Amino acid sequence: MPDDAQLRTESETARLRARIDQLAAHVQKLEQERASLQWLAGHDELTGLANRRLFHALAPGRLRDDDCSSAVVILDLNGFKPINDTYGHEAGDEVLCVVARRMADCLGDHLVARFGGDEFAALPRAPHADVPEAWWREVAGSLSAAIAPPIDVQGHTLSVTASIGVVPAGRSADLPDLLRRADQAMFGAKRHAYTTNQVGITWVVSTESGDHIETYEPAAIPGSTASGPAVGCRPGDPVWVHRSGVRRAGVVESACEWAALVRYRCLNGAGTMVDTIPTHCLTVRAEADPYLDR
Repeated sequence: MPDDAQLRTESETARLRARIDQLAAHVQKLEQERASLQWLAGHDELTGLANRRLFHALAPGRLRDDDCSSAVVILDLNGFKPINDTYGHEAGDEVLCVVARRMADCLGDHLVARFGGDEFAALPRAPHADVPEAWWREVAGSLSAAIAPPIDVQGHTLSVTASIGVVPAGRSADLPDLLRRADQAMFGAKRHAYTTNQVGITWVVSTESGDHIETYEPAAIPGSTASGPAVGCRPGDPVWVHRSGVRRAGVVESACEWAALVRYRCLNGAGTMVDTIPTHCLTVRAEADPYLDR
């Protein structure tokens, strides 16, 4: 039989092992809390997008290191306060989450942030180095198309418009100046929408040669009703697929109310792919495609 000294040693060893296990569990909990706090420090808690602090931390490096040109985008929703006042802040929060998700889906892995309230920012990049000089027009159009479809919130069908300011960055890494100009362009879009009484999504592109103003009309988008498959989302219908800030020609294979199975062009134009696309990322394509529409 073991003597008293051996029993005491085994008991002390078991006690120490239990204490080590407790400390390990405590350390793991602290690491999880640290990771959570680190995530919250750089992200918007409501939408999950980057916040203003993280945008300012990441954007300068992307502007300097990117092989392709970039653009700074500032987006502000129009008439958002009446949604909060009429339907409550929960409905308003849901609208913000939907807009954030649509922006993220449209721009893919590009930097997207919520600056606060109903103001968002993005740093889209050109898909490749030899794109046309005005590649950012496709980005603004795609972003407008993604945001415009009606939103079903708590049994109500709500529509939001937006004012968008776009500034092509070129090779500039002066983020404060780019944000200032994008903010001015966004307010220019707001003034234009107000003075012309246009209800669409207005975007202003500010370039060295002047401002370009365009309005995207929500009525031109499929999905203006809340029931049944979206208009233009029936098998065989030609559509534009809006992804990663560019649009690609596609053809609907099958569709339901919220998504469609679409065969569409690869990004480099060689071949096609088939994927399930949310209907808010699709618009009607009037132009014929020589490969898809044979």
